[in-house]
Amino acid sequence: MEAYRPISCDLHDHLEIACLRRLRLQVELTDGTQVEGRALTTVSTPAKEEFLRLESADGVRDLRLDQLHAITALDDETGFGRVVLSA
Repeated sequence: MEAYRPISCDLHDHLEIACLRRLRLQVELTDGTQVEGRALTTVSTPAKEEFLRLESADGVRDLRLDQLHAITALDDETGFGRVVLSA
């Protein structure tokens, strides 16, 4: 896997809000994969990599932030909508 590239603070804030609200998200990865689950928290490793911890039907998954393309809130009443994280 290639070296971690941090995402912008603005985009990181969107992820933190999703976690605080425990939103159900549809997460699109840069490789085209889609994952659905509840946002739990963000996690940082000693190597300074950051992950979104998501509770999905398959269990808890950690998704590397620089591999996220977009997140969409599945809880319609939140007004959170869709946030594109990578170009």
